[in-house]
Amino acid sequence: MFKGLLVTPQIIPGIRREMAWLDGSRTNSGAALIAQAAWWGVRRIVLLGFDCQHAAGRTHWHGSHPAHLGDAAGVAEWPAQFRAILPRLADVEVVNASRASALDLFPRQPLELALA
Repeated sequence: MFKGLLVTPQIIPGIRREMAWLDGSRTNSGAALIAQAAWWGVRRIVLLGFDCQHAAGRTHWHGSHPAHLGDAAGVAEWPAQFRAILPRLADVEVVNASRASALDLFPRQPLELALA
């Protein structure tokens, strides 16, 4: 069982909602994670798996979530949600090392180069 810190921008029983910077705004988990990492003082973030799109008729590379979790229905809203966190990233280097991605706000690099 995972023993680390679980945080979420949504209200989910049993998971701590530690998104003080969110101020009640709606966002996606990827944008929330990036902003939360910056809030904690992380200065370099390498994104992996941030495809931010429905591809090949699937909502996720791994298939759909169970019905009670929701399933990326707000994908059209995500670009604006990522843009909304940009002011919080002034001192943070963000590199998108995802193989395929519709997220174009951050510089792209192959994973090997991003980790070098």
